[in-house]
Amino acid sequence: MRSLIGMGFVLLMTAQVVTAQQPAAGGGTPKVARDLDTSSMVLARVGYFLASDPAYKDIYGNGMVFGGELRVGSKRLGTHLGIWGEGNYRTRKGAFSFTKEPTTVSVTAIEGGVLYRFMPKTASPYAGAGVGYYLYNENNTPVGKATQNKVGFCAAAGFSAVVARRMIVDVRLKYSVVNMQPADFAIKVGGLTAGLGVGVRF
Repeated sequence: MRSLIGMGFVLLMTAQVVTAQQPAAGGGTPKVARDLDTSSMVLARVGYFLASDPAYKDIYGNGMVFGGELRVGSKRLGTHLGIWGEGNYRTRKGAFSFTKEPTTVSVTAIEGGVLYRFMPKTASPYAGAGVGYYLYNENNTPVGKATQNKVGFCAAAGFSAVVARRMIVDVRLKYSVVNMQPADFAIKVGGLTAGLGVGVRF
């Protein structure tokens, strides 16, 4: 909840900065505003992951996720459409509910898809969907080493804004769905991630 409140605060501050940069009514749109589109960018990302599986959450809880994203717009795709690719990683230490034996899990994800920008200007909300390849690795004494790689699905919605000549700030919610069975147990590896990205446009 604290992370979601923080994302909302950043979004509010970003909107205020962008609004202050807009020209007065009747003043026309300066060339610099048209040039600073949010169609193509590279971002460093940090987020807070909320697990969708109760058993996973009971053992490992929620935690941080780190990654990077490449987003590309093109005249061939049209003004509103873009494609994105992302790599991210999270790892957590936990303990089994009854035996209290330590356990460690890590999930590496490679995701990508298509997004739609509602206002392709210096500030733009967007939504998109895609697929991902998820690498699950769990290590503990009772189970040993359990691994599985599997394709899943994801959807995202967020807000990008230009806050300097080339600097981009991006606030996003992403939900992933990945069902695995790396050993004799089934687990949902996906969940909701509230994240912040900072990078540059090109």
